[in-house]
Amino acid sequence: MTRLLALLIAAFATSAGAADFTFQFVNDTQRPLSLKLFSKGESHRQWPARTKSYTVRPDAAVQELKIDCDEGEQICWGAWVGVAAASGTIGGSHQRGGGGGKQVAGAGERGLEACTDCCHVCKGGAKAPVAKLTEADFVSR
Repeated sequence: MTRLLALLIAAFATSAGAADFTFQFVNDTQRPLSLKLFSKGESHRQWPARTKSYTVRPDAAVQELKIDCDEGEQICWGAWVGVAAASGTIGGSHQRGGGGGKQVAGAGERGLEACTDCCHVCKGGAKAPVAKLTEADFVSR
């Protein structure tokens, strides 16, 4: 009985910090953008994965990306163009390409660029303000 109680307490403690948070993007360029999310916390997690990225299609409509994260975790987005991006939606992902110069916005392809307004704190059920990405937001790296 004590062991079962300990397992239940551990499961509750683990899930108590879990939250879902929604990022919102508008791609106001004429090309698909690659995008990743980077945890600035101890986990150093990346969404969708270390070797994959999301594609944000050119569209005036808001595209939402909902992730599971830890309550209070700081998460930054990074976007880039340069290598041919696979077509798809924000819900899909593709392998990250290599080589060549890139134009980056936010925290960039590896989450290392300094940015303003690209980092948000995970709060259960909350949404980040809409990030409207234009050609002017991208700098060459």
